[in-house]
Amino acid sequence: MNLRLMSHTLIAALLVLWTGVAATQPPPARISPRNDLSVMAREPFQVFDNLYFVGIGEVGSYVIETSEGLILIDTLWDLDGYTEYLLGNIRELGLDPMAIEYVIIMQGHRDHYGGAPALREILDAQFGTHEEDYNLMVSDWGEYAPEIDFFIEDGDSLTLGDTTLNFEHTPGHTPGTTSIRMTVYDNGMPYPAYFHGGPAVRSDDPEVILQFIQDLERINQLNDVQVQIANHFDIHAQGAPDTFGRAAMLAERGPGDPHPWVDPDHFHRWLDELIAETRQMLADAQ
Repeated sequence: MNLRLMSHTLIAALLVLWTGVAATQPPPARISPRNDLSVMAREPFQVFDNLYFVGIGEVGSYVIETSEGLILIDTLWDLDGYTEYLLGNIRELGLDPMAIEYVIIMQGHRDHYGGAPALREILDAQFGTHEEDYNLMVSDWGEYAPEIDFFIEDGDSLTLGDTTLNFEHTPGHTPGTTSIRMTVYDNGMPYPAYFHGGPAVRSDDPEVILQFIQDLERINQLNDVQVQIANHFDIHAQGAPDTFGRAAMLAERGPGDPHPWVDPDHFHRWLDELIAETRQMLADAQ
């Protein structure tokens, strides 16, 4: 284990001892190249004034900073080391994990909600997700499914301090996939952003696929979106940089250079490509 992972482990171990609790143990998960933390660990980084990447090489988890606390988006895996890794990443960015007021789970797949039970033992936060995806978690984990404080429905919003998240129900990847419309800031300049919670259909049901296409077409009509936020590193238009390619560009950005995430043309090109791919899936399914 490298020194960075050791430090993260120590931070969370001390935090768990301090709270005097032990995390609930869910059914065991298999380690694969996509979730092996020794392979997938990445340095966290600030994306915008109010948005921070705290995920791994495969899966994105983000912290939104507001004037009255933090909002955590997705909780990564439940494998050994992940809770301390996530908390360590947040601390490394100069943020206090104990300031997290809300945890939003955007989809009911284990790589997005697996860390929730352990985090509930540590954080004094409200956890929210869509009810259909909570049911998916229960079907997968039974009694070990994370406790949820509130269900998110299409059209709901969440305001914390100076920040409002607007939620949309965008099923297809999972039945309850939730997406977020929000504003991010670059040196104080506001930019409307769209964060799709599951931009790849995971069903061979033609009705589900068609609904997914129609929803993508609706999103593609949004003319004000200037930023795409991705929950997996490789969600981008063909030929465009991935999450870490953009991060490298951001790190090398000079005065007056554009922000690599502010790219409305990319947002719509990505959607055009995704719609075309999904239409082919629909044709194959019929």
